[in-house]
Amino acid sequence: MGKSDNLSISLPKGGINHTIEPSPLPGAKSSRPNIKDCDPLIKGDLDEYLSSSAKPFTRKVTLNFSRVSRHFHGWRTGALISSFLAGFSLLINIAVAAWLGTRSVSSGLGVVSIFTGDCGTVQTMDLWVHLAINILSTLLLGGSNYCMQCLSAPTRMDVDAAHKKGKWLDVGVPSVRNLGAVPWYKTFLYNSAFYKSLATNDYDIFVVQQGFLDGGRFDTEGIVVQKGSLDPTIIQQGLTIPGRYERLENADCIKAYATDINSDRRNVVLVSTNSTPDITTLLHVEHYSFGLSVGPRGLYKPYGWICDDIDLPDDLAVKLGLTFTGYETPINVCDKLAPRIANEIANQWTFKTFPVAFCMSEIVPETCSYSGNVPIVSVVIICNAIKVGVMLFVALCLRDDPLITIGDAIESFLNHTDETTKGHCLDSKRDVIRNRRWGLDQRFDAKVCDFKTRKWRSAVSGRRWALVVGSLAFAIIVVSVLLTLAIKVIGQTAQSIWTIGLGKVNSAAIIRGWDLSTYGTETERIVKAILVANTPQAVFSFIYLQINGLLTSMWLSDEWKGFEFSRKTLRVSKPKGDQRSKHFLQLPYRAAIPMLVVGGLMHWLLSQSIFLAVVAEYRNDGELVNPTTVGTCGFSPLAIIFVIASCGCLMIGVIALGQRNFKGGMPLAGSCSAAISAACHPLDWDKDASMQPVQWGVVQDSFSNGGVGHCSITSAAVESVQQGEKYAGATHITI
Repeated sequence: MGKSDNLSISLPKGGINHTIEPSPLPGAKSSRPNIKDCDPLIKGDLDEYLSSSAKPFTRKVTLNFSRVSRHFHGWRTGALISSFLAGFSLLINIAVAAWLGTRSVSSGLGVVSIFTGDCGTVQTMDLWVHLAINILSTLLLGGSNYCMQCLSAPTRMDVDAAHKKGKWLDVGVPSVRNLGAVPWYKTFLYNSAFYKSLATNDYDIFVVQQGFLDGGRFDTEGIVVQKGSLDPTIIQQGLTIPGRYERLENADCIKAYATDINSDRRNVVLVSTNSTPDITTLLHVEHYSFGLSVGPRGLYKPYGWICDDIDLPDDLAVKLGLTFTGYETPINVCDKLAPRIANEIANQWTFKTFPVAFCMSEIVPETCSYSGNVPIVSVVIICNAIKVGVMLFVALCLRDDPLITIGDAIESFLNHTDETTKGHCLDSKRDVIRNRRWGLDQRFDAKVCDFKTRKWRSAVSGRRWALVVGSLAFAIIVVSVLLTLAIKVIGQTAQSIWTIGLGKVNSAAIIRGWDLSTYGTETERIVKAILVANTPQAVFSFIYLQINGLLTSMWLSDEWKGFEFSRKTLRVSKPKGDQRSKHFLQLPYRAAIPMLVVGGLMHWLLSQSIFLAVVAEYRNDGELVNPTTVGTCGFSPLAIIFVIASCGCLMIGVIALGQRNFKGGMPLAGSCSAAISAACHPLDWDKDASMQPVQWGVVQDSFSNGGVGHCSITSAAVESVQQGEKYAGATHITI
C-alpha cells in the first residue's frame, strides 16, 4: 500500500467517545478486541494519539477500576469482611454508649443502672447479654486472627532474603512470634462492660411476746436499742398491713435468714414463748448490718445471731468440731450450723435466752440491678475503632502479595524457582532444620526415598505441641485446684453446686478474704475485680490461637500430601484461571467453623465461671446505703466443671487428630518455606504449571546415568516414587 493510500482517522473533539468497562481480573482473557489489533496500519497513528490526549484519562480510569477489582477478591475479601464485622460491632458499641449516656449515672464510676428489680430477671438479662457479647467477641477474634495471619505472612522477597541467609520462614500458619500483636484486649474488657449487682438488706431483729402482734403496749426502758434500729412503733404498725409480713415456722425462718445476701426479706419479729410478766411485749432489739458482717474471711460472720444461743447436743457439737462454750470459731460456723439447727432442733431454737415459737418476716420487693459501665464501654469503643482501622488498612492499603496459603507459595516457586533449594527435592522440614547450612551449602547429595509412616502430629513442631498440650494441662490443673477450693467454701453452707447454677451471684460463691471485696475505694474494688474476672479470658485467647496454629499446621500438611495422590489445581488466596479459592485462610471450613464455635462456647463458660459481682447494701428502711459495699468476683463451680471438661476434650481431640496417618513418600514440608521450595523445581519447559492441575512425583525422563531421579510438583506426567530409590535435583548430582 502506497503512502497516498494511508488510512485517515477523524477523531471527535474531546477525545474518543467509548464506554469504559472494568478491567478484567488478572489472568483472565478479554473478549473485547483491541482497536490496534484490527489493522496493523493504524497502530502507529493510534499510538501517537494515545500518547497525548487520551493516555492520561485512560490511566486514571484503569487505576480506579483495578483498585476496586483488587480490593474485592482474594484474601482481601476476607479482610474486608472482618473489617465490616468490626465496624458493625463499633456501631453497636457507640449506640450502646449513647443510650447509656441518656440514663442517669448511679455512681462516680460512670455506672448506669439499666434495670432494677427481680433478681431472676437480672440473671436472665445477664445470661443473654454475655452470650451475645461472647458470640460477637469470638467473631472479632477470628477476624483478628485472619488479619494477623495476613500481616505476618511473608512475601516472596522476604522468603528469598531468608533463604540466602540459610534461614526459612513460616507459610500458611500464624507465627508464634507474632502472637503478641493479636488484639485480645477487646475480649478482655468486653465481658465487664455489663454486670449484675445483687442487693442485700440490713434488718432489725425484734424479740416480742404474742401481745406485740396484737398492738399491746411496750416499753423500751431497759432495752438497748442499737444505732440504726427502727422505732418499734413502725414495726408494730407494719404488722397490721396485710401482706407486709409473713408468718414462718422456726425451720423456715432460720432458712430464710441464714444467708448473708438477703434480697427479698428485711426486718424479722421473733415471737417468744417467754412467760415473763406482761409488763412489756417488747423483749429485745438487735440490728444486723451487712457491711459490718463482711470483711476478711477470718472475721466474716453473717447471720451469726441465729447461732449465738444454741445448746447443741454433745454428739452434734463433736461432729462439727465445736467443743467449747458459744461454739465460736474464727470462721463463720453458722454456715454449717444453721442448716442443722433448722433440720434437727428448730423446736429448741432460742435467741438471747428467749425461746422462739415462730417469726414474722417482712417481705420486700427485690432490688437487684443490671448496670452498664460507661468508662469500660468507652475503652471498648476506642479498641474497636483501632481494630477497624487496622483491618481496613490490611484490606485496602497493603499492595504486596503475601504468601498466605501453601498454594500461594507453590505458585510462586513454580513460576520462579528458588536456586537455594535446587537439588533437595526430598528434603522435609525436619531435614531443613537439621541441616542449618542448607542455604549456603551447594552440595547436592542424592537421598533415598523412605516410605516411613508418619502421623499428623509429625507435621507440627515439638515446641508447638509442648506449648499447646502443656498450656491445656496447666490450665486444667490450676482450674481443678480452684474448683476444689470453691467446693470447699460452698461445702460450709447448705447449698450445692447445682443450686448455685451458672454465672449467678450467690452469697455462698463470692471471693472474700484477700483484700478484694471490701478494702480500697469503690474504683479500686471494681478495677481489681475486673482484672481478676477477665484474666482467664486472656489466657484462653492465647491457648485458642495456639490450638488454631496447631490445627492449621496439620491440615496444611494434609493438603500438601494430597498432591502426591491426585492431580489438582492450586488453592490460592487470589485465584486465576482454573485455580481454586481459599478456605478460611489455611483451615478448611469443616475445621474453622467448629473452632469458632468452641472458642465462643469456652469464652462464654469462662464468663460464667468467674465474673464481676457487686453487692449493694440497703438499710432496714429500704434506703440505699452503699451501691458497692462489696465489689468482688463471683464464681460458679458448675461452670468451672464444664470448663475443665471442655479443656480436657480439646486436649484429647487435638491429640487424637494427631494420630492420623500420612501415606506415601512425599516429604512433609509443613509450613517450612525451604521444604516447600525444594519440591517446586519443574523441568524448564513447564512454564505455566501453576495455572494447571499439578501433581507431585518423579518427573519422567529425569533420571541421570547414575539412576537418580528428580521429584517435583509439576503439570507434566509423573510417576510414583519408589521405596529405596535415590532422588535429587535434575542437575549437580553426586552419588
